[in-house]
Amino acid sequence: MSLKRLASAAAVAVLAFGSYAFADDGQLNGGQSAQPSQIALSSPVASPVMLDDTTAPSTAPAVAAPASAPSLTTSTPLMYLIGNTGVGTWLSNNKFNITGFVEGGYFYDTNNPNLGSGPKGDAPTYVTFPGAYSNRFLLDQLDLTLEKTVDTTKKWDWGFLFENGYGTDDSYTHSHGLLDNRPPNDPQNQYDILQANVSLLVPLGSGLTITAGKFVALLGNEVINPTGNAFFTHSYNFFYGIPATNTGIMGLYTLSKLINGNDWTINGGITEGWNQSLRNNNGDIDFLAEMKGNITSNVSLTLNIEEGPEATNNSSDYWTAIEAIPSWTVSDQLTITGDFLYVDAPGDSATTTGSAAQWYGAVGYVAYKINGMFTPNLRIEWYRDQGAATTGNQANYGELTVGVQIHPLPNDPIFQWLQIRPEIRGDCADRPVFDTSYKPEYSELTAAFDVIMQF
Repeated sequence: MSLKRLASAAAVAVLAFGSYAFADDGQLNGGQSAQPSQIALSSPVASPVMLDDTTAPSTAPAVAAPASAPSLTTSTPLMYLIGNTGVGTWLSNNKFNITGFVEGGYFYDTNNPNLGSGPKGDAPTYVTFPGAYSNRFLLDQLDLTLEKTVDTTKKWDWGFLFENGYGTDDSYTHSHGLLDNRPPNDPQNQYDILQANVSLLVPLGSGLTITAGKFVALLGNEVINPTGNAFFTHSYNFFYGIPATNTGIMGLYTLSKLINGNDWTINGGITEGWNQSLRNNNGDIDFLAEMKGNITSNVSLTLNIEEGPEATNNSSDYWTAIEAIPSWTVSDQLTITGDFLYVDAPGDSATTTGSAAQWYGAVGYVAYKINGMFTPNLRIEWYRDQGAATTGNQANYGELTVGVQIHPLPNDPIFQWLQIRPEIRGDCADRPVFDTSYKPEYSELTAAFDVIMQF
């Protein structure tokens, strides 16, 4: 155990700059109470933006969605505006970036269109991130990221990533021990440190990038950053099935021309566990790994695994999470992606009844890029919560969402980064789990839109 603690201590050292004062002894996800069914498993990213990526964090989804970022320029507005200044030139030459975005939206629940407290007031919904905050305008996320990317053309190089978030969504992303000490009545909008890590490139083979600190989770096709997703709301797989973040030490390595002449990357290491950072809910560590690349020129595959004890005060029952994310670029316009997740939690580690639990789901995404302005999207999902460990209900859930990504000014160097995403979503379950505080229903119909502006 002493060796494990030494390794995990090295990983969390980068977070120790005063944040410990905010820590408490809450559960996995900081004991958040904004949504009764959302236990510590709640995630929201999935594949992290590693520091050797050449694009800004806000433009690098796990599996790139069509039209998630325009192609007119790779410089976000702030870096574009200062690009020709001395400061901008120095930042660019040294691979420093200052980026961010603001996202605001409106989420409407047709089952219960009321607003406020009382028996007919807000009815918590399983649709997330908006969660319990329906029928109102929201500041979903205000994000600011400071980073230095690793220059992979060098033998040795270093980098860092420090991402800050504030808004409704950030109340769901706290990790154990970092900004999770909240009063009984949590504010709707909260601040969170989503990522804080440092990286070192060492000349081993084709180059090994070691990253230590807090980063968004490897698991998942959808991500916390809305610019990496096709929809405003999230899948059950993403919010209930996987962690939001991990804190630990990871190594990223490229295997050149592994399959059909295509490079594959492998990323793996040890972490404090699901949504753990400056404190650990069971004093032990876990292992996670990701392997991804192209099988052919138009078919890609991502494989994820995370293994270890994740429950509070239980270091003997090892959870196993495995995931496959295939993607097929049918044409320049049409992309089809899948997300297949299975998690096993043995013994009494996930439920209060002492029984084992599993949760698993399958999600399909279809995107059709009409032009630089419009990309219609469809998402269809089935999710099973066997043991009621993630949603609070042992139920089968189904979801169908249709929406469109709109870039009103795709040819403008500044406002190409503006997008609007309206959507209509239908959810159903084999039990009356929706709007339970008002009138329990087997189904739910919601409508929403958000506006995102990157800077």
